[in-house]
Amino acid sequence: MDRLERTVFRFIRENELLKPGDRVLVACSGGIDSVAVLHFIASHRKKWQIEVAAVHVDHMLRGKDSAEDGVLVSRLCEQYDIPFYGGSVPVPAILAEKGGNVQTVCRNGRYALFEEIMQTDDYHCLVTAHHADDQLETMLMQMIKGNPPFGMPAERSIGNGRLIRPFFPITKADIQAYAVENNLPFREDPSNTSDAYLRNRIRHHLLPFILEENEAAARNAVRISDRLQTDQKLLEQQAEEQVNQFVQFDEKGLPFIEDNAFFAMPVALQRRAIPLLLNYLYEGRRIAVEYRDALTEQLLHHISSPQGNVTVDLPDGFRFVKEYGKLFFVQNQFADEITTKKKLEKGVWTPWGNGLALYWNEADGADKDLDEEKAEVMYFALPDKALPLFVRNREDGDRILLRGMSNPKRLSRLFIDEKIARTERDHLPVLVTAQGDVCAVPSVRYGLAFSKRRAGQPYIFAMKRYPALVGNNS
Repeated sequence: MDRLERTVFRFIRENELLKPGDRVLVACSGGIDSVAVLHFIASHRKKWQIEVAAVHVDHMLRGKDSAEDGVLVSRLCEQYDIPFYGGSVPVPAILAEKGGNVQTVCRNGRYALFEEIMQTDDYHCLVTAHHADDQLETMLMQMIKGNPPFGMPAERSIGNGRLIRPFFPITKADIQAYAVENNLPFREDPSNTSDAYLRNRIRHHLLPFILEENEAAARNAVRISDRLQTDQKLLEQQAEEQVNQFVQFDEKGLPFIEDNAFFAMPVALQRRAIPLLLNYLYEGRRIAVEYRDALTEQLLHHISSPQGNVTVDLPDGFRFVKEYGKLFFVQNQFADEITTKKKLEKGVWTPWGNGLALYWNEADGADKDLDEEKAEVMYFALPDKALPLFVRNREDGDRILLRGMSNPKRLSRLFIDEKIARTERDHLPVLVTAQGDVCAVPSVRYGLAFSKRRAGQPYIFAMKRYPALVGNNS
């Protein structure tokens, strides 16, 4: 057994990624990485006592060329005597109808198909070909976007099963050598050479420099990521124990905690306690926007503020309050939700009105978990002096310049044309520039600067709704 096999076998064993009787579905694009992992898993299926199949998804972006990728995977499955699943996602049609980010649409469609096959045909785990270089790229991307560099987990849940990454301990160079040694055919997607995507720019320009400085950097990233994830789990567990000890509930069932109990916790636990309090607030259910670091840091800043009383708006009509030595939550009635002008902080979800949250950022720095299937997403270009964006209620005399029009249109006329009920008009968010010019009424109409297609637009805008919370599966 060579070094690569020993390394992967040890990683699978130590992380308990596979067990006898598992039904394993390998995601295979036809590229060198996924062809290599398919060959590896299929070659050792008897040793692990597992059943193996492969799935290929055609995103229909390259016509006959992308269809040929699936033909290659199908032939490999015949050669290995394993089942083949082929599917397609009409990405061009989806983009034409809804707009959005190509990579996000591809990923959402691809993983929806994976989950469907796993559930329908009872596969226990999905294998992807992510390797050490991918982990390093991911950690760099997370840091660039201002997120902790936890990287990807070696295992996570997907639907009713598990997603595993058995090639984490080996590098791209290892995989290339394995493919040559085993004479593996493969096809590469031309988009992998494009610098239009952040990951590709990191791969083409940053990684060569880093690996030249230290060829073990990618393997180190896997080891560091594992430690960070392990530490994170421990801190989250400790924070949960602390919060469970101190949290109380008012007569409406809303959580509160005495601030002396909160500040008795180390800051590392305070930071992790905030999402737990929010989970109590939403009764263990999750809303469409995850509570990420920006919101956590914002709340932690306000909690730590020397000001005696602080309030912060939250999604779904809730409000966080720090007052007289207590940290608690209140829920506003719809009538109270008409809000004064708010600055939209770049890269932060800002609650607005009854169940809305608004977001803008540089297109390359957009929220990595932004689900364009559940959000209203637009791309835009505005001069620097027009930023940041603000949101407010409508005002008399508001006008907006729409695409195809030579003169701005009154919002009052726009609402009539769009058949917006009078009772709704005062609650709609109106997006304005730093100079106060109306540039969009999200969910109604967007101004000249906005487009559904990214097409070189430097900024992204998104709005999510919270008409109801999404409950746990039961």
